[in-house]
Amino acid sequence: LSSTVNYLKQYVSGVLPHNPLVTHETDVRHLRDPAFLQGALRYRVARLLFTLQLRLRSQRSKLGDFYAWNACLSHILALAQAHVESVALGAFQSAVEACIDTDCRRGLKALCDLYALRCIERDTMFRNDEYVAPAKAKAIQRLIVQLCSELRSVALPLVSAFGVPDHILRAPIGLGVHSGVDIYKEYLAAVGFDV
Repeated sequence: LSSTVNYLKQYVSGVLPHNPLVTHETDVRHLRDPAFLQGALRYRVARLLFTLQLRLRSQRSKLGDFYAWNACLSHILALAQAHVESVALGAFQSAVEACIDTDCRRGLKALCDLYALRCIERDTMFRNDEYVAPAKAKAIQRLIVQLCSELRSVALPLVSAFGVPDHILRAPIGLGVHSGVDIYKEYLAAVGFDV
């Protein structure tokens, strides 16, 4: 446990508290800046680590180590998820930089930015801690829609790159409600149930 905490402390050591001027920045170049995106996800890891430490200390005196850990389990899982997302973003950004094909790099950069912005958008901590001001949150939402539109033209090649077999892509559960098909009935029939 102490080695994990030490690793995370070292991982977030360069994270500074948010800059009040940057929290209101809504320029697309800023929102797509790899340093901003990585900094935001690392800030979340640092913030969760700090608040987890406070919770564990207060619970430990009342419950002991084992029960304090169990009482904070949802917080621990949120920290783990935040850390994985931050590490994944770093690896994704490195892969984008290493890509030599300019068209491929542009699509990967858009996908990478979409991933990071979506992580920021769905976590209310950024708004609650005023890391992202309301105007910036709206700009992030608009940029997510713009990036989805931009990626629409390369969606099929991106999905094909993962090599997911067609029969899985066209599985009954993936047909959706708007297809006019009872997806659950089709799904049960596909796996051998009499419906």
